[in-house]
Parts: sequence; C-alpha cells; structure tokens
Amino acid sequence: MKKQICQAMLLSAAFVANAIATEEDLYFTELPIVASVSRLPQKLSEAPAAVTVIDRDMIRASGFRTVEDLMRLVPGFQVTSHNQDAALVAYHGLTGGMPTEEYTPRVQVLVDGRSQYSALFKAGVNWNLIPVVLENIERIEVIRGSNTVAYGSNAAMGVVNIISIDPALTKGWLVSANHGSNGIRDETLRWGGKAGEADVRFTVHQLGDNGFQHGKYGDWYDSPDDRRSRVLDFIATLPLGNRDEMKFSLSEASDRSQFGRPDGSLKSPIWYANTSTTSLGVEWKRIVSSDEELKIRYNFTRDRSWGSYLSVQSFDTPLNGNVSGTTLFDSAGTSMTHEFEFDHVFALSEQSRLMWGGSAKYVALSSMAQFFDSGWRHRSTYRVFGNVEHRSGREWTFNLGACLERDSVSGVNLDPRGAVNYHLTPENTLRFVASRAHRTPSLYENQGRTNRYGVSGGTVLTDIAYLGQGVEPERIDTLEVGYLGELKAVRASADVRVFREHIPNRIQIVPRPLPASLPDDHDLINNRNGIGQNIPYLSGRADGALNMENVHINGYEYQLRWQPFEQTRLMYSNALVSIEADADVSQVAENIGATTDKITIQTRQSAPLRSQSAMLIQKLPYDVTVSVMYFRASPMKWRRNSPELAQASERFDWRLAKSFQLGSSKAEVAYTVQMANESQEGRQTPLRLADKLHWLSLRLDF
Repeated sequence: MKKQICQAMLLSAAFVANAIATEEDLYFTELPIVASVSRLPQKLSEAPAAVTVIDRDMIRASGFRTVEDLMRLVPGFQVTSHNQDAALVAYHGLTGGMPTEEYTPRVQVLVDGRSQYSALFKAGVNWNLIPVVLENIERIEVIRGSNTVAYGSNAAMGVVNIISIDPALTKGWLVSANHGSNGIRDETLRWGGKAGEADVRFTVHQLGDNGFQHGKYGDWYDSPDDRRSRVLDFIATLPLGNRDEMKFSLSEASDRSQFGRPDGSLKSPIWYANTSTTSLGVEWKRIVSSDEELKIRYNFTRDRSWGSYLSVQSFDTPLNGNVSGTTLFDSAGTSMTHEFEFDHVFALSEQSRLMWGGSAKYVALSSMAQFFDSGWRHRSTYRVFGNVEHRSGREWTFNLGACLERDSVSGVNLDPRGAVNYHLTPENTLRFVASRAHRTPSLYENQGRTNRYGVSGGTVLTDIAYLGQGVEPERIDTLEVGYLGELKAVRASADVRVFREHIPNRIQIVPRPLPASLPDDHDLINNRNGIGQNIPYLSGRADGALNMENVHINGYEYQLRWQPFEQTRLMYSNALVSIEADADVSQVAENIGATTDKITIQTRQSAPLRSQSAMLIQKLPYDVTVSVMYFRASPMKWRRNSPELAQASERFDWRLAKSFQLGSSKAEVAYTVQMANESQEGRQTPLRLADKLHWLSLRLDF
C-alpha cells in the first residue's frame, strides 16, 4: 500500500510539473503555482487574472484571529472592524445597498472548493460562519477581479479560495489559546493521525470577545456587543489504489452575537442572534495520467438562524396620522443546498490543456424574516464551464474560457473571458484580459417581503417595508492590463493591475410603488398622489430591488514582495479606486434631489480613493519573530444611511513571538497588539468605535 501511495504522489507531481513547464524550463522561483483562476495548475505568470497568495507564514505572523482580517493584506480589499455583525469584505467598494449587501454578495468564498454563499444570508457570505480554523489553512488564493468563468455568478468581483493543509501533514496534537483585553478568549484543539489507511484531522475551535467597545446613540456608552463562535471540523483522505483518492469532510460553525442598545429602548432592545452552518462533503479524484485528472464532488450544506425580539415601530398613514405598534422581528430561517460538480483536466497537445466541467445546485429556503411566511422557496442552477490554455512558443500564453449558467429564477447567462500573457522575458510578463460576468440576485431581492404594524382605534394597520418585484442579474464588464515581474537579482516580485470595470445595471434598494393587489397603510394621501414626489404611488410604496445604477470603476493596484535577507520578508500593496455612478430614478417613488442623490454619492464613496497595506516579518536570533503591519485608507462610506463619511484611517498592528522546545513538544508564546495607534470606526460611522486590543497566545504541537 505504501508503494501505491508513493506512485500516486509521483503521478500528482508529474501532473503539476508537466502543466507548468518542460523540464529544462524549471527553475527556483518565489512565484507560487495557483489553481484557483482557471482550475488549471498554472504559474502566476500564465494565469488569466491577478492573484494574491497569503501563505502559512503570513497567516501566523499576522496574529489575526479571523479569516476576514487577512483580506486587509490584499490590494483593493476593505474590511469592517470586528464586532458582532458579519464583516463586510468588499473589493472595490459597492457596499451600502442595504439590506441586501450586508453579506458580501459579489466575492465568492471557497473552503477547499466548497462555496460559502448562502441563500439564507441573501446570496452572500456570513464571515462569522467560515468553517475553517486559521491553524489549518495552507494558503489563501485571492483572485482580484471577475472569475465567473470558473465559479459561476457569485464570483462577479473576485474569489477568495481558502485551501486547508493536507491531513497527512497534521500529525499529532495541537493546542492553542488567545487570552487578552476586551474579553478575548479563543481556544483551539486539533488532532491528526491515521484511521486505517485514511489520514484524519479533527479540530475544535471557539472564539469570543466583547466586540466594539463604544457605541453612540445620543451619548457614548459601552457597547453590548459580545460574540461567541465555534467551529467543529473533520476531514479524512483515503487512497483507493494508486490512482484514486476519496476525501470526506464534515464541519459545523455557529455564532451567537448580542445586539441592541443598553438604554432600555423599545425600538432596539437587547437580543441575541444565533446562526449556524453544517456541511457534509464527499470528493473523488482520479489521476488518469501525468496530464489528466478527473474529480467529482458532492456537498450538502444547511444554514440556520434564530432569535427574535419585540420592537415598537411607527409610521404615517393616509387618514389616521402617525401610528405605532409592536412588531415581532424573528430572524428564524433555514436553507438547504445540494451541490454536485464534475471537473476534467487533460492535455490536448504538448502546447495546450483543457479544463471543463459542470455543476448542478439545488437550494431550498424558508425564512419568515425574508418572506413573511414560513413556506419554502426553491432555486435550481446548472452550469457548464471550461478553459483552454495554449502556449505559442516561449513568448505567448493564451487562455480562453466561458461559463454558461441557467438559473431557475434569473434565466440564462453566458460569461466569457479571454486573456493573453506576453512574456517579455522569463521573469517579466504582461497580461491583457477582457471578461463579462453576472451576479444573479438573491431570492430576497426577487421575492422578499417584510412588514411593520401600527394600531389606531383598535385597527391594525400594515406597512410593507420591503417587497421584491423581480430584478435582472447585474452585468460586470472588465478590461485589465497587468504586469508580473520576478526580480531574482534583488529577491523581489511585483504584481501590477490596471483595470476598468463597468456595471450598467447595478441593483439598488429604493422606494418603489406597490402594486394595486398589495396596498398598505403607509404614507400620507398627498404623497400617494405624487405631490412633491417623483411618481405617484396610489397603493403605497415599499423598498424594493431595482436595476437603476450605472457604475464605472477605474484604477490600479499593485503588490510588492521583497526578501532582502534570508530572515526578512516585506510585503507592500497599494490601490487607487475611482468610482463614478449615475442612476435612473424614473421608477423611484421618492423625492428627487438630496434623497436619491445620496444613493450615487454613497456608491462613489463606497471605496477609499487610496489604500495601502504593509507587512514586515523579521526572524531574530533565539527563535524570536517580530512582525509589524500597517494599514491606511482615505475616507469612505460603508452604508448609505451612515450619518457621516468615515474618516481617513491609519492602523498599526504588531506581534512578538518566541518559539522553543518544551520537552518533546514544539511551543510558541506570542504577544499581539492591534490598533496600537488609534481607534477604528465601524460600518455605522461614527457611531461605533473599536479601541486597542492586545492578547497573549500560547501554542503547543506534540
């Protein structure tokens, strides 16, 4: 059996080697091989997109406690400060179209190939429920730009592919803990070993803290903002002969977060939101030959949310003036996703390779909070996708790919991509890419409904606060020029991307007239007749999704890596993102002027014009490591209704770690400080503030 396993490993190595170069072309390089862009293993210089790779050393040296914080190291990404809300992780802005953009709907997130998108979380990613532990991550490949060709409509603005360590490399026990200020209490326990012929890894992790320290509603107060999360993760790989392998995975992530105001307000009482995700996956892989591989994967995911509170709501009515009443807000909901996927990679010739595949996904969603009933909504999505790579001599690499997707709610979309990489020299490459992508709207955007209630003279009056009336998929057209340089003489690399992204029909949430079949009791008669409004709404109005905004995003971003000495690593990234937007307000039931202008104003301000990050990792004598991180961003606005523009931010983090032997065990003790220089604002600027955090970490491997 050991001989068969070795044969399989040799076949895998031969497959990758044949994919990237002939034998005489192989040389030592700091640029990694990536597989996330086209689903083909490629050198970065041959990939049809810009990629940032965050490796294990960077993850450990950062001291970060969550996956989303690592995105701060990627040019063009912005991340909200940590608290009980699921983080907003935005690439090139486009946040603020509440309530449908609170879960990052345009950046696909994968954990070992499993999508973290959820119908329950409005076709977005709940970053509080990423079912992976930082200690188990081998690397993260971040594709900067559209990649629907490989991963479908959810990858409209990028992909974050989290790749975990092979269980065969995590033998024995790992115990780690973080304890520090603001209630920080994190613990991790991991075991890896053999179960028969299978390599097995089991991990338990829990995270806890008190979130933002300060909130402001009139006066400043200590925020009731605590969060407690847990991850259970099991993975096993089983060789079947000398060519086949089965992988089994089971994970659960849960989160309990506190919301509300401590002043006893009936509009925002203290309550707890509970969410969880459970996933079961099976994957079969066959290495047919050194240049051919087959893979079949099935995954089932169940997402849940629960938690409720009573809140006093008020609104104007046509005849009865202002009314108020108690409305039950119940976050209970469940979604179930079945996904089947098939991939096939093989060589067409010595110069060409093809990757093709297909997938089928079925989603069922029940949510009183989103649809005002507990019935099930259903969605089916089918995709066929592929990418051809062709090398013409030493100078040219061509990638041509496409994805054909049929969605039962949004119809059929075709997303093509063409890329040309011109290798000026073996160490310097120019990249030209043109692509089209789509983002299919969520079930909530299409069909959602939420209500509020008021009482007048014993009569219950209803305000439909949100009503989905159908919306088309967003379209994203991208042109980019890139440069990738491997500067061996100075042990450095440079990655530059210049881009132009155009969304002609961005979805926004705006007031829309209600149909005559669904009138409500909100708004004064004069307003319903259209006096002082853009259009009349005789049956009332409600927020709804609408393809109304024309958005252009232009700019550049670059990342530099330098290792001047064997024990020193420097990473630096910089981005300039300029957003222009105009809107068609002909279907908006609202005052034209300041009220609707704030929509496009927020879009333009949804990303900082300039942002940068830097990281230094310095290994010192006596197994001491020092790391320093720096982040800076110009003013921006996370949400449309935030009272102010977030001020320019500047943040310093640092970590000091000492490794040593403790008997036969490897140990590390570290001290980490975040936000060492100043407080950081949250998404509700300037109403929430996070202050300096510091904690002590201990890790044992035995």
